[in-house]
Amino acid sequence: MTDQVFASGSNFGVGVFVAHVAGANGPEALGAFSLAYACWLVLASLHRALVTDPMAIENDAWQDDRKRRLRSGLAAEIILSVVAAAIFLLAGIVLVLAGGLAFKFGLGLVAIAPWLPFLVIQDYWRWLGFMHKLPGKALANDTVFNIVQGSCFVVLFLDRNHPVVHHYAVVFVVGSWGAGAAVGAVFGLWQFSVRPALRGGVTLLRSRWYMSKWLAGQSVTAWGSSQAIILVAAFFLTPVGLGGLRAAQTLVTGPTFVLIMAGGSVGLPEASRALADRGWRGLRRVAWGVSAAAMASIGLVSVFVFTIGSTLLRFIYGPAFARYWSSADYFAISLLIAGLGIGPILILKVSRQTRRLFAVQAVGSIVSVCTVVSFALLYKVPGVAAASAVTSAITVVLLLRYGDQARKGLIKGNLETKPDDLPPLSGDNDMPAAVEFR
Repeated sequence: MTDQVFASGSNFGVGVFVAHVAGANGPEALGAFSLAYACWLVLASLHRALVTDPMAIENDAWQDDRKRRLRSGLAAEIILSVVAAAIFLLAGIVLVLAGGLAFKFGLGLVAIAPWLPFLVIQDYWRWLGFMHKLPGKALANDTVFNIVQGSCFVVLFLDRNHPVVHHYAVVFVVGSWGAGAAVGAVFGLWQFSVRPALRGGVTLLRSRWYMSKWLAGQSVTAWGSSQAIILVAAFFLTPVGLGGLRAAQTLVTGPTFVLIMAGGSVGLPEASRALADRGWRGLRRVAWGVSAAAMASIGLVSVFVFTIGSTLLRFIYGPAFARYWSSADYFAISLLIAGLGIGPILILKVSRQTRRLFAVQAVGSIVSVCTVVSFALLYKVPGVAAASAVTSAITVVLLLRYGDQARKGLIKGNLETKPDDLPPLSGDNDMPAAVEFR
């Protein structure tokens, strides 16, 4: 829990610092950062779906050849993040050259691009800590991350009135965030005694593709159904409106995701081991325990948002953001609904029903885009926030239905063995078989 507070606090602080360092241009600067941050969340979801989630499901940290698996996982992360950095940089340059409002959005993408490999690798170490049942290592890594980032923030705050810092607040704040990730990424190499290499990365990605392709599809579409709020809204709102929307969204998701992500970090590897050791009863206990904790945390945060949302926005982001309190209320309602689906998501993941997860999120993504477009045209910023609640309701209904079908299959023992086709590297043993739910 403490580790997730550190991790989420670091991310939350970037947006808040951008708004304050930019001064009167805070909403505009935060809007530019929001697009870059939303794109980073795509990459974060992809690397977890393609690398860390399959590793947790297959219990890689507990196998005899775990060192090889961890090394291959790091290689896969390096490949993914370098390719993504090139894409971010190219897209950012195109937007910068386009000028006008596009310049601000492009500047955010260019600022984050060189730090992407470090952000991905540092997140990889966090997941390894939980997979090994050594959360102290994850906390230590995030502590190093936050100390470096905080130190850079102090220096930046002292120079906040400098015209260059004021005008390019996004570049300097994101650079401070990236510096923390870079030190954390290097520190993780020592923590887990893993040497950086590219060998085995592509092989690992290919060997888990039968499962990870659906996890990746589910992650992208899940991100699409939530982050369409930012990306699609960017076509209908000004940077000022987008910045206000982002502030309202982060006010709710910042604290609630601390507990939700903490539960997920522990929940997925524990759910996988519970299913292997105790069958459906063990999985049910973990899945619904995590879901109940998430609902309780969301409910607590929602009470504060409903009662003093305007005051919180004014205090955290500044007076210009106070008028977006109604949008924060809609986001709180959306997360209250979405909390019901956390248990079914864990059940579908560990039972290898990843195709159904993809189907659910694909529907959610379509609904999200349609509702965001229509509500944005009618009601502007509050309408975009209200669209998220509609999307959450439809998604949860489908998750509960498919989760119940997976439960029935698990109780009947409808499991089928599928060999893991990751070939051994030189001098290593073969990897044991993986179990796939049919």
